[in-house]
Amino acid sequence: MLSLMRWRYQVVWLWTCWRSGLTSPHPKIRRPKGAGMSALLGYQGKRIVITGAASGMGQAAAHMLSELGAEVYALDIAPVTTSVHSALMMDMQDAASIEAGLQQLPDRVDALFNCAGVPSPPFSAEETVLINFCGMRYLTEKLLPRMTEGGAIASIASTAGMGWRNQLDSVKAFLALEPDFESARAWMVANPKVCADGYGFSKQCMIVYTMQRAAVLAGRGIRINAISPSPTASGFMDKLTGEGQMPTEAIDLFLPANGRYASGAEMAQPLVWLNSAMAEFVSGVNLPVDFGYCAEVFTGTRDNLLNIS
Repeated sequence: MLSLMRWRYQVVWLWTCWRSGLTSPHPKIRRPKGAGMSALLGYQGKRIVITGAASGMGQAAAHMLSELGAEVYALDIAPVTTSVHSALMMDMQDAASIEAGLQQLPDRVDALFNCAGVPSPPFSAEETVLINFCGMRYLTEKLLPRMTEGGAIASIASTAGMGWRNQLDSVKAFLALEPDFESARAWMVANPKVCADGYGFSKQCMIVYTMQRAAVLAGRGIRINAISPSPTASGFMDKLTGEGQMPTEAIDLFLPANGRYASGAEMAQPLVWLNSAMAEFVSGVNLPVDFGYCAEVFTGTRDNLLNIS
């Protein structure tokens, strides 16, 4: 009798799981696949704007989003070769170029991916801050009126910006400026020591900006997050190490314990997740995507070469 009852229970439970769409009788071990996973991410038919889409993480993200059924508007100063809904040229350190691009973007935007970025060297500290942060903020603020409840923003920061707490006063002073390029240039001229490391400062600003805007945008139901990647194989890295700008051995000091560079796709995946319906209660987060590099630093098992706090 007991065996019969157990058998009947299992049949009823499996039938219930089948009716509810689970691929496993236990919800914690279900494995959605194919269209099911696409539905969970919720990108089908969504209008997506992504910068830095010509290469690296941005290119990988643009490809993923197109595969997930999104209407992708890809922006870059270089030609975009990925198959997308629309590819536009945009120079992130030029307000006129950004304004021209804005005129070609849709009136409604569901998600923004800020992936454009350059290293310093070979770019100057000023150019790096203008492209990596000022252009990103300018575009973001211009697109926010086109976003409604459920909108999301995800940006690529860096482990190089994880020391933002040590420079918070300077970062907040920079963020307090009007979001235009002229004010930023004047401030950098007046504070050369603060932004001597243009790349690190630009990423510190991006992280703090993300955290500051989260509470304000929450009132509109809009989320904003960032990822901080460890060294990633990309055109960006080629520029950083090319022509003797920075020895590969120096970059290798920041590799995670798994001993390798990440791929662009391995960074695009968490970026796509952050802006998806699966992360609908996640905002104000700077997510280290570094295979435990920052965890080693935080716990004192690795030298704190980036002055992370």
